[in-house]
Amino acid sequence: MACWYEQAIKNARKNPKAQEYHNKTDDLYQVGMTPPNPKYFVENLNVFDCSKVTDGASALIVASEEGLKKLGVSKKEAIEVMGFGISVDDLTQTPPDLTQLTTTQKAVEKAYQSAGLKPEDIGFMEVHDCFTITGLLSLEAACMVKQGEAASFVAEHRTALDGELPVNATGGLIGFGHPTGGTGVRQAADIWQQLTGKAGDCQLKITSQKPFGLMINMGGNDKTVASFIFKPAIV
Repeated sequence: MACWYEQAIKNARKNPKAQEYHNKTDDLYQVGMTPPNPKYFVENLNVFDCSKVTDGASALIVASEEGLKKLGVSKKEAIEVMGFGISVDDLTQTPPDLTQLTTTQKAVEKAYQSAGLKPEDIGFMEVHDCFTITGLLSLEAACMVKQGEAASFVAEHRTALDGELPVNATGGLIGFGHPTGGTGVRQAADIWQQLTGKAGDCQLKITSQKPFGLMINMGGNDKTVASFIFKPAIV
């Protein structure tokens, strides 16, 4: 979880729009390792494990190919929704297993099915890391790793900008900030920037072998989840 925090802030430092852009802390890992204080907070998380409420707004235009022509937008400037999945659960009920994001898993499975893709086809991800542990469990829910393996996957820097599966390249909710209702659209907008080469210092290397970006957005701690898979309109 401390590694996830460290990664989030390092990515945010490359993003002028991020809340943590100006964070100059030297040893981010040790900050992430700050012991939880249940007297003032909760038993298993420190404040650095939590996303930061922030101000912000975001918007998307969803258009057909004919609509793009009317807008004067070329296909190379657009991305395509390959598939999506939505799943909901009862907000009043305790999760069946606190170590699994079962609603997220269902939503992502629907997105894979809708897109005709598998986890190994995904090139990068934007996940709803409202807490560091949620980021880790999202990797498992998306079947990128087996249950219990996300911690080592992140600790080995395999989700870093230059890793095999970059996640939250602009900082995610931990580093970028969380304008609540604007976060899901922000994730999609960031994927659009990545897939059209407009992500600046946060730009990933998008390959023709894996030109797909997966996003997971949630509400109510794994109770309402939407997952989308995008690709460039022209590959």
